[in-house]
Amino acid sequence: MKDIIIISGAPGSGKTTVAKLLKEKLQFPYIDLGWLREFHLDREWKQANEKEERMSFENLVSILKNYIKNDYRNVIVTDLTDSKVREIPSAFEKDNFIIFSLTIKTDEELQKRVLGERDSGFKNVEEALRWNKDLKERQLLPNERKIDNSHNDSSKTVEEILKLI
Repeated sequence: MKDIIIISGAPGSGKTTVAKLLKEKLQFPYIDLGWLREFHLDREWKQANEKEERMSFENLVSILKNYIKNDYRNVIVTDLTDSKVREIPSAFEKDNFIIFSLTIKTDEELQKRVLGERDSGFKNVEEALRWNKDLKERQLLPNERKIDNSHNDSSKTVEEILKLI
């Protein structure tokens, strides 16, 4: 069992869908960082800034530490920016965590997803494409696995994750 399961990726990579399916299957706690941002971030992300992102992440770390202290395991977390995903190993160095970073093979597929019907109001295609490219090219973080989620079958991705946890 893991203390924390991070599902990360660029907007449109399927992280929210995968995290929700994982929660349904396992009945573990699920935290979408977007919920913590909703206090001060509009649906289109117009006033996104480093201060609100840092504050939301600090709140998330506190919440997760409390879950761990109270013996919860396999807490599923999603919707972190990649800069915050990179902070997970140091924030939880004494805890048992795993990061699953979802990637999309082609720009065309990711663009179709970002502009299509989704829960998120994030529609900045150029930013999503850059994020996905950077994620695919950067070295793995400690306890990170990259998973190609281009196939549009989130249940397949969930099964892959279940084998690794």
